Amino acid sequence: MKQNKIIFTFKNTLLVFIICSFFVGCNLKQNSIDINHYAILFKAKELNENKKLNNIFIEEPNINRSFNSNSIFYTTKPFLFEEYAKNKWINLPSSMIYNQLIDSFNTSKIFANVISRDSKIEHRYRLKSEIIKLYHSFEEDKSYAILKVKFDLIEDKKIIKSFTYDKKILSNSNNPYGFVESINKGFEESINDLLFNISKI
Repeated sequence: MKQNKIIFTFKNTLLVFIICSFFVGCNLKQNSIDINHYAILFKAKELNENKKLNNIFIEEPNINRSFNSNSIFYTTKPFLFEEYAKNKWINLPSSMIYNQLIDSFNTSKIFANVISRDSKIEHRYRLKSEIIKLYHSFEEDKSYAILKVKFDLIEDKKIIKSFTYDKKILSNSNNPYGFVESINKGFEESINDLLFNISKI
């Protein structure tokens, strides 16, 4: 009789433990944060040029360290930057921009070959990129994508032309998605203008 009572108590304790674990598990699942991941993507136009310039080596972009993380930053007042908790870049901006630059230069067909990462391959031209600003700005009831980027085209170790794009693009919506749309638009405009100008050199 005593043994049956012990078994019954053990079963009750086990049942209570299982029920508690189930509710705790459900509660933890509900509290998990869903994170949206965004990408920097832009398209370049093919430029119909009869002559192709020599090989170009694309250097990895130099990005302001403050903005080269998976965090997406925004500002609502001067000097104060915050990061979105539920919205992140899918990869480091430096990596995404680098891949897009290589793809854009290939698409443009201005150069005979576009070289990435391996600078030992013979090339006449080199592109240096610097991303100075990359964030979401709120002003009154509107928001903007802030982008400042500088490109140096180098020929035989001399800078032959520098291009700076300082953009403030109005977002269609005051949320992270609206910012990402605008920043991609800013990059696309800058890269297409850069390629057009390089094609005229």
